[in-house]
Amino acid sequence: MQEYRPYLMLDNSDKNGHAETMIDYVVSWCLRCSCHLYTKECQPILYHYCKYMLCKLLGKVHEMDNLTIDDVHVWKQEQYIDLWVEVVLLVDKKKEKHAILIENKYFTGVHDDQLKRYKSTFIDYYGNRSDEFPKDNLHYVLITCIYDVDSHYEALATAAKAADFGIYHLYELLDDSLCNKASESDIFNELFIREWL
Repeated sequence: MQEYRPYLMLDNSDKNGHAETMIDYVVSWCLRCSCHLYTKECQPILYHYCKYMLCKLLGKVHEMDNLTIDDVHVWKQEQYIDLWVEVVLLVDKKKEKHAILIENKYFTGVHDDQLKRYKSTFIDYYGNRSDEFPKDNLHYVLITCIYDVDSHYEALATAAKAADFGIYHLYELLDDSLCNKASESDIFNELFIREWL
């Protein structure tokens, strides 16, 4: 008899339903966990994964041990942007503010120059706040669940490059030095640690 293994993101549906919304919630939660003392003290493996994820999005993985994530605010579907993130880092006791625009695609492509439009909205918003959020501290990221380099992935990568977005597969946001070690969170483990694709 075959063992039944229910997957969080895969059931008998022909369609993906609201999978992107689910990923928005989980990624938002992970980013917010990266700065909480409770997570750091009570869930150290989860905290490490979450801090790594945020540092990866900021391009600061190599500085991870020398910075503290002081605060993270996330808005879902703000002006149609999947995740709008503001981060305060402490680096050598100095505060740095960063903002991240995250567009997430489950297995779908981009449409109607949406990356360029969202980026323009983001830049306009921070344009008069450059003293707080310098241009170099604005980050643009496309997260996809397409993990095989095929024509669908190539189309996303081309769109991301044209809009000057970084592109990551969901699993690329994990610190592989932990070798898929389970965290203290069943939700995190179900989405990120188990194979569901």
